[in-house]
Amino acid sequence: MLRKADSALTTKCLGPVDLGDKPLTQAQLERLWITDRERLLSCIRRHLALVGFYADRDDGLEGNTTGKAK
Repeated sequence: MLRKADSALTTKCLGPVDLGDKPLTQAQLERLWITDRERLLSCIRRHLALVGFYADRDDGLEGNTTGKAK
């Protein structure tokens, strides 16, 4: 049986924040931009961790015990 990735690694990423339909102040815009950046970085880190999980798992299945992909 194959080892499954932790569900934390496979959860859907949050999309961009909803800007609404009203004009935004500079401060509001900056806060929303920061939130978007945080979401993007979180998503990237999670996906990189998922790629690493599958690479490690597949290496183990192939008998590669060095932890490095071929």
